[in-house]
Parts: sequence; C-alpha cells; structure tokens
Amino acid sequence: MRVKSALNSLSVKMCSLDNSLFLWQRNGKLEGLICIYVDDFLWAGNATFKKCVIDELQKQFLIGSSASESFTYVGLRIKSFGDGISIDQTQYASSLVPVPISRARNMQRKSQLSESEKAAYRALVGQLNWMATHTRPDIAFDTCELSVSFSKATVTELVRLNKLVKRVKSESLQLFFPRLHSFETCSLECYSDAAFANLPNGGSQGGLIIFLKDDSGKKCPIFWQTRRLKRVVNSTLAAETMALIEGAEAAVYMAGIIKQLTAVNDVKIRCFVDNKSLHEALLSSKQVDNRRLRLDISVLDDMIWREEIKKVEWVQTSHQIADCLTKKGASTEKLRGAVSRN
Repeated sequence: MRVKSALNSLSVKMCSLDNSLFLWQRNGKLEGLICIYVDDFLWAGNATFKKCVIDELQKQFLIGSSASESFTYVGLRIKSFGDGISIDQTQYASSLVPVPISRARNMQRKSQLSESEKAAYRALVGQLNWMATHTRPDIAFDTCELSVSFSKATVTELVRLNKLVKRVKSESLQLFFPRLHSFETCSLECYSDAAFANLPNGGSQGGLIIFLKDDSGKKCPIFWQTRRLKRVVNSTLAAETMALIEGAEAAVYMAGIIKQLTAVNDVKIRCFVDNKSLHEALLSSKQVDNRRLRLDISVLDDMIWREEIKKVEWVQTSHQIADCLTKKGASTEKLRGAVSRN
C-alpha cells in the first residue's frame, strides 16, 4: 500500500486490467511504466520519467541493487539489444535437479509414488511450471500434464518428469522481443488449437499463443496458455470452438491493456485455427446440428460482429503454432522458431 500511495503521489496510475502494472503518461502519451512483483521493480521509460518518477522513488525507498541493459529479474535473464530484448531462464534451468531413482525402483513403473517422492515430484513440477509460464512455452503441455497427476502419480510419471528436466537443460530457449514500429500499426495474432478427448474422463486440452505484430511482420510473443477445456465435449469441432473462444477472449483482454498503455483506440485481432469445419461454420449462415455448440459459435459470431476480433482464418496444421500446446509428442519446432530470434 505504501508503494502504491507513493506512485499515486507521483501521478503514476495503476492499470485497471492488471494491478501489478503502473503507467506514467503526459499529454495522453505513455512515457514510462513500472511492473511490480512483490518487492521487485521493473521499469522502462524516457529520461523525464526517470527524473520525475524513478529518482523520486529512490529517495523514498531503500533500493538494494539496480541494473539495466543486462540483468536478472525474478529469475529471468533479460538482455537489451539494438533491435530488441531477449529473455531466458537458462541459469535457472541449470539449477534443476532430477529426482533420484534407483535401478530397482525404475523397474516398478506402475507403483504409486511414496510420500517423499511425491514431495520431490511436486517441487520439481512447480519449478518447471515457473519456466513454462514465463519463458518455455515449448514445455507447457508436458508440464501441465505432469501437474494434474500429483495425487495418482506413479514411477512412470516420475521417469517422464526426469526426462523433461533433461530436455530443458539440453535444449535452451531464448525468447526474443523485436523492436516494433509504432503501436498505431500493430495488431494481435492469436493461434488456438485443441486435442479432442485426449485427457482422463473424456477431457480435451486447449492451447493458445498470442503475438503482438507490427506492419513489417515482426512479432513479440506476449501470452500463451495450455489447459483442460472447461467442459467435456463430444466432437473435435466443439473442442476447437472452445479453444478459439478462450483465445479470442484472451486477445481482447490483451488489446484492452494495450489501449490503456497507448493512445491507440483500435487494436485489430486476427485468430488462426486449423479446423476447417470451425472456419466454415463461422462463414456460413447454416447452423451446426449440436444445439450447445450453436451457443459457442454464436459467441464468436458476436465478437466478429462487434469487431472485437477482426477475422478468423484457417491455416494448415503444419502452420499451427499452438499445436504442441495441446498434445504429447507434437513437434515444438514451429513454436520455438516463432518465439526466438530467427
């Protein structure tokens, strides 16, 4: 509360859509922002912002250490370049330690984990989830799948977990956020996908990834997600529709934040799916047979009619970046290439 009060006194306003993000604007133009995680500050802005806000904050609060251009922030290694910014957790990954498994225990694949093994399993999955959320979308599905097996995990899951740790250590990934042109020309691209009934009890996995793209084609990955869809469905079309709704809603939310950050009033959103039936259902006036699915389709139709999303486009599965966010064994090559420096 003391920090928020100090920021407010300096005319720094909290973003109404994210209470960890604070903005400093003059004459309707963004000149600086601050992101707060517990007691760590990450800020960016011009010289005036530094003088009027950051320097004043340093007078009011004891700053343990500070760094710029190349530094570590809450476990994320951030580097600035002339053409953009990179973020990775390579050092954090090197600290991960697989759960020890004896040769005899390794042979007992169907055996339930002991309490000590469960504790180690939970802790390691938690560490991987931290990475999957911040810098490693390529391990997001595997981490999600392992996390839902806590209560009934067997030695088989423990072996899979250790293999994933080995993969994370051997296959590093550095996210790259290229320097974009003016926000006025930027748009959002959302790729969504689903795997029908690939989870226990008939559940389906949905995945999405959103990019901020400028008019030259450069893209910044700004959000990704993989999780069990909210309800059991009875077709691939229904699963893909639900995944698209989640993706479109997430993109609308991101557009709302961008509008608060900038003076841009219209952020165009394009969504990409690899299911032709869904794409055709959105273009056709003919209703689908399933009545429950009609409701979901109508949600998307309404978003298009309101111009919350500009367009839904079909892409071949080979170009569906979100594919590996929904299923085991899917290639992560497209996703890794899309979020790193080409």
